[in-house]
Amino acid sequence: ERYPGSGKRTLVVVDCGVKRNIIREAQRYADVIRVPYDATSDEILAHKPDGVILSNGPGDPAHPEILATAVKAAKDLVGRTPLLGICLGHQLLALAFGGKTYKLKFGHRGGNQPVKDLRSGRVHITSQNHGFAVDADSLPSSEFEVTHLNLNDGTLEGMAHRDLPIFSVQYHPEARPGPWDNGYIFRDFVAELKGA
Repeated sequence: ERYPGSGKRTLVVVDCGVKRNIIREAQRYADVIRVPYDATSDEILAHKPDGVILSNGPGDPAHPEILATAVKAAKDLVGRTPLLGICLGHQLLALAFGGKTYKLKFGHRGGNQPVKDLRSGRVHITSQNHGFAVDADSLPSSEFEVTHLNLNDGTLEGMAHRDLPIFSVQYHPEARPGPWDNGYIFRDFVAELKGA
């Protein structure tokens, strides 16, 4: 499904249960094409995207069907297009690079989660709705930098590849209503796109 936006570039959103506001926020910068969670990397690249967003969604990111579809596609897209993961998409990117996820004892719910951006030192209030997290110690540290941490429980909230235009956040930067601290995530992603 196509959503007209700025027309300057094209973003593909892999729909794992995408919130409409992710598409709306992406439309500020690009035309958006939504594909299903089980789209292959070739099907995604056929749209000639300037970048790909792996969306939020429900459930266990390590479910065998998700590993065989969305995680495989993410792995196949590495190095071929910029990637942004949001919530479940963040977890899928970690799995694509050999990381692990785990079920939280208490899920993160609501628009009140303090997250520290380790690059800027700023604390943002974020909107979250997830029951799984990425094990930061399972990420290859030679490839990934931890960029954001949850101040309530110390869990991983964001990561960035050291060499490729790939980054992700566990929270919802597009949340409305909710804190507007995090719109920079989309802006930073667009800055990484070809021809930005």
